[in-house]
Amino acid sequence: MIDQQLQSRQRVDTVSADDTALTIRIRRIRTVSKNALDELLKSRTATMGAIMIILLLAVCFLTPVVATHNPTKPNYRERLAPVSAEHYFGTDKFGRDIYSRVLYGGQRTVFVAIAAVALGLALGIPLGVFSGYFGGRFDAVSMRFVDGFIAFPGLLLYLLIITLAREWKLEGIWNDLILIFALGLNTMPEIARMTRGTTLIEVRREYVEAAHVVGEGSLFIAMREILPNCVSPLIVNATVRLGYVILIIAALSFLGLGTPPPTPDWGGDLSAARDHMESHPMIAIFPGLAICYSVLAFNLFGDGLRDILDPRIAER
Repeated sequence: MIDQQLQSRQRVDTVSADDTALTIRIRRIRTVSKNALDELLKSRTATMGAIMIILLLAVCFLTPVVATHNPTKPNYRERLAPVSAEHYFGTDKFGRDIYSRVLYGGQRTVFVAIAAVALGLALGIPLGVFSGYFGGRFDAVSMRFVDGFIAFPGLLLYLLIITLAREWKLEGIWNDLILIFALGLNTMPEIARMTRGTTLIEVRREYVEAAHVVGEGSLFIAMREILPNCVSPLIVNATVRLGYVILIIAALSFLGLGTPPPTPDWGGDLSAARDHMESHPMIAIFPGLAICYSVLAFNLFGDGLRDILDPRIAER
């Protein structure tokens, strides 16, 4: 009977301790979130960029709802129609609704850009952390590998990978996956070098020595102790990189190396509008404005984050 009471008390103590730890963690998250929001609101640049990005993502998620026409269905009776209540942005040379094509093209472009940057982060962060933490031969070999990627022109890498995909006759989602792989692979070297540089600074900190004294494993120290302190410059770089990747996707499509028609694509629509830019300039204006808006949104947000997270700039 006494043992049962002791066991029940231990369970109650364990549950209360877990509740206390969870409560403390929730409070910390709330405090950090509130402080981050306050700092964000202090920067007009970051606030403007955040609002623009939220609007962009909202439109991308709601594209099937707000689009008015099938973006790939031609209607030759309404070729090159002007702006009207039926077609908000007019139609292209095949009679396809430009408004719907801009929406669906943005949905695909933003998804590919986010996936490519995420892949670059997933490849570059572990390589940079382990290279800076372990050093020695592993650092030398991994950084020479990264230098080789940096020395290889990015455009040639895109052309090589996308040409191979065309030879293998990959279409649909596979074409987007190949594009994500090419862009992510080109993003990886810069992420790896940035992470390595920050790791080399953090590895000399006192909290790393304390973790060694306590007996923590190398993998735990690298990923749980050092990596969180390398996040700030990576967030800024990834945000600005998103705008750069969107430009690359549009450029490749403009050159005919992106998703083949009739799939909606900003760069592809710009390329198709070249023959009618003098007589019907609106065909090119709306995809161009969509590209400018997206790149500007991510660049503003990235610059604002850099001002907030970089203490040297903040002191000025």
